[in-house]
Amino acid sequence: MAKSKDKKPKPKPPESAKTVIEIRKTIDARKAQLGKAKEKATKDGKINKVDGKYRLAIKKLKRAQRKLAAEAVRLKPKKAPAIVAPAAVAVAAAAPAAEAN
Repeated sequence: MAKSKDKKPKPKPPESAKTVIEIRKTIDARKAQLGKAKEKATKDGKINKVDGKYRLAIKKLKRAQRKLAAEAVRLKPKKAPAIVAPAAVAVAAAAPAAEAN
C-alpha cells in the first residue's frame, strides 16, 4: 500500500513587513466587497453562485490571498549553507590542543 505524501507546512508571512501590511489591507477590503456581493446574490435564502459580481468578488479575494502566500515564501528567512570545509574544522580542533601544550 502506498504512503500518502506529507506536505510541508506553508510559511507564515512576517507581520511587520511593509508589503504584507498592504496586502492584508487589500484582503480586508476584498472580504468586505465579497460580503456585499453575497448579499446581493442571495435570494430566498439561497446564494446564486453563478452571479457575475459574486464570482468576480471571490476571484479578486483569492488573487490577493495567493499574493500574500507568495510574499510569505519570498520573505522566508534564508538558511546559511550547512557545508563547512573539512580543513577549517581540522584547524579549529587542532588550535585548542596546541595551546594546551
